[in-house]
Amino acid sequence: MIESQLRKAASIADLKRKAKSRLPGFAYEYLAGGCNNDVAVHNNRMQLDNIYLKPSYLKSCDTVDLSVNVLGQRYAAPFGIAPIGLSGIVWPRASEFQARTAHEHNIPFILSSVSTTAIEQAAELAKDNFWFQLYPPKDLAMRSDILKRCRDAGCKNLVVTIDVPSLSWRPSDIKNGLGIPPKITLKSIAQSALCPAWSFATLNSGLPEFATLKPYISEQLKMKETAQQIRHVLREVVDQTVLKRIRDEWPENLIVKGIISAEDAKMAVATGADGIIVSNHGGRQLDAAQCPAQVISTIADEVKDRTVIMVDSGVESGVDVGRYIASGAKMVFAGRAFMYGVAAFGYLGADHASFILYAELKQLLEQLRCSSVTRLPNHLV
Repeated sequence: MIESQLRKAASIADLKRKAKSRLPGFAYEYLAGGCNNDVAVHNNRMQLDNIYLKPSYLKSCDTVDLSVNVLGQRYAAPFGIAPIGLSGIVWPRASEFQARTAHEHNIPFILSSVSTTAIEQAAELAKDNFWFQLYPPKDLAMRSDILKRCRDAGCKNLVVTIDVPSLSWRPSDIKNGLGIPPKITLKSIAQSALCPAWSFATLNSGLPEFATLKPYISEQLKMKETAQQIRHVLREVVDQTVLKRIRDEWPENLIVKGIISAEDAKMAVATGADGIIVSNHGGRQLDAAQCPAQVISTIADEVKDRTVIMVDSGVESGVDVGRYIASGAKMVFAGRAFMYGVAAFGYLGADHASFILYAELKQLLEQLRCSSVTRLPNHLV
């Protein structure tokens, strides 16, 4: 039954529709929505659609190579799984499923600081493909311990997110009472009742919690007090000074996520970043932000010889991956695409999302007569 449904899901858009039918409204709106009026979310799509690629039909091209070397490791494809906080609210064990997929498909997986899966568990599942995304705590001892846990778990790539100096304004989440703990209302009860698969999976797994941060939170606190404490300790604003301190403490690869201007890119490189992720947080932080598709070429021109350029935000197909690679990225991350897969079909959905992106990207290269993803910039219009 599931296999026949998977065959009918021929695109990320199909997975998104299936996910919407299985998720309570509040969980789907948290996943799919942005901030304020969702302008940045829609602009991500519009700007990606404005990137065109030119084929070379008379060129000889017998095979295509999707593999790429990034930060000292060879991956099977130039895309990976972006971090999503509160993943367990969207679907229980979502980050575990995605970590397994990353290992089996040999693509990177980034675990969020506020995921509902702990560092150690995700690292065990993703193995060498495990990356960790850090919201730096104000408590320096806590920050040092998290970094030690990452090193002990074998993490080689630390991703520091810089684009959350304040909590974003997300009207849908506010109206839905989404948070830790979620507000129980007649509306949320009704939505959950209409989604038995999600309700059963949630009841079976228990209430979601901030698994990585659990050791630092008093067990005596109630859930609401726990959420307030976490919001407080993770409110460190990442400026160049804070980034430099993390650089001094972290001996492995340091990646700065949330770059949307050449100025920030140059400052990140000057601070010692081994890589940057050009991103507007999927349109979830600043509704007036430019989109990565608008700025990545300019940023790449400024710093491509001094750091590894990566990107996320708005990726909904293998063609989008190709567009970003052609524009100057070496690795492309997708968050919602993989989460739609999990919400649609559980672990098999995460696996299927990777299959779709790989197959679409491979077909794109074959159509362009492009032998390697590293040659995609030659096809940018």
